[in-house]
Amino acid sequence: MFSDLLTATAITNLGDGIRLATLPLLATTLTESPLAIAGVTAAQFLPWLVFAPIGGVIVDHADRRRLTLRTQIWRAGVMIGLAAAVLADAASMWMLFATAFIITVGEILVDPSVVATVPTIVDKPDLDHANGQISSVEIVTNEVIGAPVGAGLFLAAPWIPFAIDGLSYLTSTVPFRRLPDQPRREAHPSGLKEVLAEAPAGLRFILRHPMLRPWTLAVAVFNIGAAAGFSLLVLLVLDTLDSSEVVYAILLTGAAIAAAGASTVAPGLVGRFGRPPVLLAATAIAAVTLLGLGRATSIVAAAALWAVNGAVTAVLLAIGRGYIQRYCPNELLGRAAVASRTIARTAFVVGALAGGAIAGGTSVASTFVLAGVVQLVSLVPMALAFRHDDA
Repeated sequence: MFSDLLTATAITNLGDGIRLATLPLLATTLTESPLAIAGVTAAQFLPWLVFAPIGGVIVDHADRRRLTLRTQIWRAGVMIGLAAAVLADAASMWMLFATAFIITVGEILVDPSVVATVPTIVDKPDLDHANGQISSVEIVTNEVIGAPVGAGLFLAAPWIPFAIDGLSYLTSTVPFRRLPDQPRREAHPSGLKEVLAEAPAGLRFILRHPMLRPWTLAVAVFNIGAAAGFSLLVLLVLDTLDSSEVVYAILLTGAAIAAAGASTVAPGLVGRFGRPPVLLAATAIAAVTLLGLGRATSIVAAAALWAVNGAVTAVLLAIGRGYIQRYCPNELLGRAAVASRTIARTAFVVGALAGGAIAGGTSVASTFVLAGVVQLVSLVPMALAFRHDDA
């Protein structure tokens, strides 16, 4: 059954990678406004602010397999509709905004369902290995394969990548369908008031938990530093190091490959050294690579540092995602997973905006140094979390 979940994840993320690479390209053919083009990306984050709490309640009350199947089907319809509009030369910016928003609403329903399904089909001692495999598959299909394939298909015919994304959602229903039914835990809330009353339960659980509270804080602080670095990498490559767009793409691909490999070996490292030492070391190394990027004087050094950063960050994500599964009761896992991801994504947005503002007042290089310092600070709540780690 886990192999079916892994296959479905691979198919879905391949389509996601294709879409994420081509939506901005399509936007540039419809408008010259930087604000409008950036708005497409913003539309993909907005549902996490306005829909995520409700989505978590739905995930915890629904049969997660059936919810996933239905969501994948209507997501497919949205993407195939956009492909038809592009083919008919009838696409518009509002369609892109709506598509980005609606597809992310589906992500809020599907991704936490997957997170909550893993502990029901994988024994607790195998969670690290399972999450490592899922992370590796996500990175390879989304970043290593999906993004360049999407860009190439867009150049061939702009409608094709969106049609393929839609087909990926439909195809994923085949392995998703083979997963076991997960009956509803209890009756659905009867109205919006009850839904809103239940929505904060996942966040409350995290904030009251002696391990998950500092762990979630540590991840948020880490993400602020990571976002500041990632959002400015293009300027570091193009301006500070006077390189090219092709080199920038190579840096991203190299880091994605390193991340995929690291996700695969991460469970073995945990088995040999233990979870806290591996995660603390990964966090510290990630911080050091950002500090190094702030001092880098050659593109070769920058490429090496960014690859290492991608690898250790992948270890942190692959192993760290299992904590919510280990400590949270399954009937609350959808809401807790949504709350955790919302905090992580909000931190990423804050970090990106802060990094841009700081770089504007100082320099790109100095912002990388500051981002590394921020990640070093995340070691404090992380170490506190591990004092309560008995999973």
